Amino acid sequence: MTRSKIDNIRIDEIADKVLLIHQIKASGPFTRCDGLLILPKEDRNSKTVVLDLNVEPKCIKSINEVYGPVSEYVCSHGHMDHITHVYMWERFGANIYGFIPEANYLLNLYNLFEGFGFNEAMDFSIIEKFAELNKYHECNNVIPIKPGSKLKFENFKIETIPFQGHSLANVGFYLPVERILHIGCLGFDLSKLNSEGFGPWYGFKQCSILQYLKDIDFAESLYLRKADFLTSSHGYVVKNPDRSPFDYMRKKIESNKLKIDQALKSLNPPLKSEEETVKKLLKMDIFFPKRNMSGFMLEIYTFWEYWIIKNHIQLI
Repeated sequence: MTRSKIDNIRIDEIADKVLLIHQIKASGPFTRCDGLLILPKEDRNSKTVVLDLNVEPKCIKSINEVYGPVSEYVCSHGHMDHITHVYMWERFGANIYGFIPEANYLLNLYNLFEGFGFNEAMDFSIIEKFAELNKYHECNNVIPIKPGSKLKFENFKIETIPFQGHSLANVGFYLPVERILHIGCLGFDLSKLNSEGFGPWYGFKQCSILQYLKDIDFAESLYLRKADFLTSSHGYVVKNPDRSPFDYMRKKIESNKLKIDQALKSLNPPLKSEEETVKKLLKMDIFFPKRNMSGFMLEIYTFWEYWIIKNHIQLI
């Protein structure tokens, strides 16, 4: 670990001039994710490149002062914890890249509202409040790219790896020269060894558990064959050949399945309609303590849990 020069920031040096940045404390529930800072290096890149580092504006300002200027910023997908503060990187002069079909969520909140299917369950005002809570602001310009594209900034090479079980745009980043695999929001969310997290997230209509399991298998294979280090959006640094992140993610999906299986067994007699079954299970608070929530956050979490349950039931 490198001693941080920035308040409220933890830094891990993964390879020469490649830093994993973590914001320690946050002002809201979905305001940050860890990302990679690629510092200038002779014969590689003359300006700093940032991969999916969504931290709060004060931290972005400090990072630019210490490690800037930042020339390119790549956003992995359109979930709130990855897009809220990207506009600040743009204000400091970075070109912003986003992945199709979620790149335009950085440009307009209503695109996110429709794109993730929130419009089928709630009013736009709910998402406006959610965005305000997390201090989301729109970017002015985003360069759209396809998941799976290879990027090159000067002599710095990045392979983007589609992990679409989580989101249609979602990618990880493989740095072939540095031998780093950043799996982003694939689901390894442990802050330290023997801690606990939620695991893989599939609380949207567009998510697929079957694809998620394929993504985990592919990420594990790539990591074991071609990477020395594994990093993620919400977890600690892992060294090859440690395979525990992949075991953890699979166990979390299986644990969710068992919770739903047990809840289904409690329905006597079973409900004939899938929709009625999902709504009945929602009242059990299987994943989130919704009975303790109110207002717009209750609607948001109910929406997420609805799709977590439904994505499992659709596999039965």
